[in-house]
Amino acid sequence: MMKRIFVLIIPMLLLFSCKKENNSPNVETISKGSKWGLQIGSSYSDVYTQLQQMGKEKNVNDVDIVKQPSFSNPDEIKNRIVFYNILSLETNIGKLERVVIQFEGDKISSIDAGSTVPKESPKWPLDVPDEIAIYKNDPVNVFYSKLKAIYELPAYKNYQIILASKPLARPFDPAMANYEEWAFSFFMDVKPGKTGRSSVRLYFKNGKLNKIRHEYEEFDVYNS
Repeated sequence: MMKRIFVLIIPMLLLFSCKKENNSPNVETISKGSKWGLQIGSSYSDVYTQLQQMGKEKNVNDVDIVKQPSFSNPDEIKNRIVFYNILSLETNIGKLERVVIQFEGDKISSIDAGSTVPKESPKWPLDVPDEIAIYKNDPVNVFYSKLKAIYELPAYKNYQIILASKPLARPFDPAMANYEEWAFSFFMDVKPGKTGRSSVRLYFKNGKLNKIRHEYEEFDVYNS
């Protein structure tokens, strides 16, 4: 079973602490040729396919869609749900409320809701009729219709919908082509006691990959 992870709420807890070795990272910008199989001049969908292959080699599981906004209506994400495995719903009107819903396969695998750090819940919202509420193990294909019904209730119409990072294990989301900047990062062992981190930005122009910005840093690693 997929671990429940709060990628939208808290950073990953590392099992080690790092001390940066150098004051400045090494930065390179690639505007011709390729890097890790990412080919300059490739289309959005081709870059995504290249990322999927690279991810297997570099242990990259997700890519961030930079500057993607939150959404105020389920209609805006109706055709995108199948491409993601996590989304959150948030509101700060009246009181802060955050809900994280995860999908695994064709079912909802977990629901976490709360005002600060969400806690596991069998359904959401708790105060709506059963036929409207979203339940753990609900099929994904009923999620949109239930969410639509929830948004028609005055108490829930102001929730913002946030899509998590794009999981590379799922197919390309055509809406990714609306955003000209993607980002991802990965770690690699350099030698015992030292690790390297690559932070990468992909820039698109006129529908093609225009440049890759790669920032690399090394850290000493101490077991905690």
